[in-house]
Amino acid sequence: MSDTMHSATSAAELAETTEAAHWRRLRAIIDHLADGIVVVDPRGSVRFANPAAGRLFNRSPAALVGTPLGTPLVAGETTEMEIVRRGGGDVVHAELRVVATEWAGESAELVSLRDITDRKFAEERARQLTHEREARLHAEAASRTKSDFLAIMSHELRTPLNAILGYSELIELGISTDGGRSVPIQAGRIRSSARHLLALVNDILDIAKVEAGRLTVDNSLAIVAEAVESALILVHPQAAARNLDVVIASPTDRLPAYIGDAERVRQILVNLLSNAVKCTEAGGTITIDTSVMKAPDIAAGLEPRAAYVRISVRDTGSGIVAEKLAEIFEPFVQEDSGPTRTREGSGLGLTIGRKLARAMGGDVTVVSTVGTGSTFHLWLPADPALEGPAPVAPGETPQVEGGIRHAGQMLHRPREARGLGVVAHSLLGNLGHLVKAVVERIRCDPLLRTAAGLQTSQVTDHLPTLLADIAGALVVVEESAGETSALLADAMEIQRLVAERHGEQRARLGWTEASLRREFMIMREEVERVVRDAVPVDGPLDPVDAVATVNRFVDQSEYIAVRVLEKALAT
Repeated sequence: MSDTMHSATSAAELAETTEAAHWRRLRAIIDHLADGIVVVDPRGSVRFANPAAGRLFNRSPAALVGTPLGTPLVAGETTEMEIVRRGGGDVVHAELRVVATEWAGESAELVSLRDITDRKFAEERARQLTHEREARLHAEAASRTKSDFLAIMSHELRTPLNAILGYSELIELGISTDGGRSVPIQAGRIRSSARHLLALVNDILDIAKVEAGRLTVDNSLAIVAEAVESALILVHPQAAARNLDVVIASPTDRLPAYIGDAERVRQILVNLLSNAVKCTEAGGTITIDTSVMKAPDIAAGLEPRAAYVRISVRDTGSGIVAEKLAEIFEPFVQEDSGPTRTREGSGLGLTIGRKLARAMGGDVTVVSTVGTGSTFHLWLPADPALEGPAPVAPGETPQVEGGIRHAGQMLHRPREARGLGVVAHSLLGNLGHLVKAVVERIRCDPLLRTAAGLQTSQVTDHLPTLLADIAGALVVVEESAGETSALLADAMEIQRLVAERHGEQRARLGWTEASLRREFMIMREEVERVVRDAVPVDGPLDPVDAVATVNRFVDQSEYIAVRVLEKALAT
């Protein structure tokens, strides 16, 4: 018996010695690997680190043990992380490969970290070169556009000046074959040409104020009917001369007051109507339609609020090709430009009109179909005293009534608040993948050239915090059954602060308003995918309601971020 026990003990000791020898050989191999190796427990803490990992973090392997790795891990996946070295060193980019393992009797993750800093710098340099090349092409195109604009303006200015000089010389020389009876006619043409010239000069001054950020508007209650009637009085002679019918499709005297600058609103409407007259062939129709909308189009850069007055100008012209729709609001750009253009005008009316509308808290948008015509929408904030359900424009889906009021704004409230918590948890659970998808799309988007040369952390910025706060707000909405609560007010305040910081950061990086709006459009699309997948088919919450509710929070953040960016760029 004693010999048997001795043999068993010797075998166990031999096995233990062999295992220790294997571990020492394995440890020697791991210690000499060029890639960093760490073992992370389920709580996210480092349990083991080799020397290569220590070099990546600029710390000793022993100092790494017990510290959090600082990034979520999913076994079987490859991801990247930025390591800010201790002691203020450079940022190191590492590629992480994760496999499941065990450590000290519990499940763990074995992570290999490969230094890809040089590769990332090469990629960033390639993106920067691409960005610089595209920026150069963009600058050359802008230079050509400005040259076209100067050619157009020289023609526009010379036309009334020549008329003024010509008729004034005739009057001065007394050249007349009708005994002077034509002098009043000539004086009238001088006055008409002078007014045209003054309008051109005013446009140039307005666009100069816009570019300098010194454009000011009044914000007071005004009547829609007065704005429409005063604009029609000025444009009616042009329409009559081209044999165009001008139709007011809905009564304007029943609309609530809007908040804005009455003179500037008239100026915007005159521009929209004048463009409609120029673009409509003889015998065509121009239609003015008005309505009150409680949920503005997603294309409009508007703050979510109780209601907006929408004034629409629709023509039966040739329409605008899709490629030009995004450009017609830019200064120095015309839908019909160049020396062979057939329509008069400086091409500044739409640029000035949109800037004026946005300065009043509204916007100008357009929809167009080639061969059918175009419709321009002027959005203006309605009187906040407006109560009750708002009228819905003909042919449009009625909006859900009700809402959550906070700081004078209206947020969409779904017909059923139950189920928003499921959406919130899905957003949080997919937060890493969601942010990664948004960042990748921002980097690859041809309309966001500024992002091409930025680091991942710069592109990401406040996106995770913003989306996480929206998820938290959804939980509060469900728990409060959609009613106002102090928790929701706190969530909205946090959201406002995060959006402000995001707008400031984008301004520092040189983003434009169009770039920031494009970023939020990408965010909406990626968030919508997650939300629609999260809503159960047989659940109490309608997917459309869920998407609309989340979008209201995103819209609010976009509005704040854009306003902060505009203010930063103007200073």
